[in-house]
Amino acid sequence: MKEIVLGTISFLLYAVYDLEQGGVISHRFHKITKSFFTIGSVFLVAATIMLLWKIDVLQMEYGMKRIIFLLFAILFFGLLIYTLFFALPFEETYVMQEAHKTYDKKMYALCRHPGVLWFAGFYFCLWLAFGTELLLVMAVWFSLLNFCYVVLQDYYTFPRVFFDYGDYKKRVPFLIPNGKSLKRCMDTFKESR
Repeated sequence: MKEIVLGTISFLLYAVYDLEQGGVISHRFHKITKSFFTIGSVFLVAATIMLLWKIDVLQMEYGMKRIIFLLFAILFFGLLIYTLFFALPFEETYVMQEAHKTYDKKMYALCRHPGVLWFAGFYFCLWLAFGTELLLVMAVWFSLLNFCYVVLQDYYTFPRVFFDYGDYKKRVPFLIPNGKSLKRCMDTFKESR
């Protein structure tokens, strides 16, 4: 159960980080809160590894079903890492702009929070691969916490951080991609080649 507690703490750290970014928490605490996203991510990874270690995934038999769901979990994890750390053009996003502007291409044309989809896909595929009750609890609880976190971002933090977030919300769906957003996502991937 300590894995669930550690993962829950990670989302609390994410929320505090975002609240500071949005100005709810005084910026004088920035030196403390600026590392909360990284610390939260380390806690979440540690919680996941601890649980997988507990169910002894290295000693299990691997049939076709388990291998297929593990491959999907790896795919979703790769999409999550790409979306969070590589999908945004670093120079334009973090270096060149003075005012923060949204990025609405590639993954961020698909929906405003594509990482939520990949995150849930990863944890539910782990559960489908290994089938433990604790993995199901982790998948449901962490996905719910992640949903609450992006609601905080969507309705509070991002409108304060990105000057054009209101326009972005009109163009791009919240979580569930539609035909138009899927087409724009594909088109912007093709343009970048």
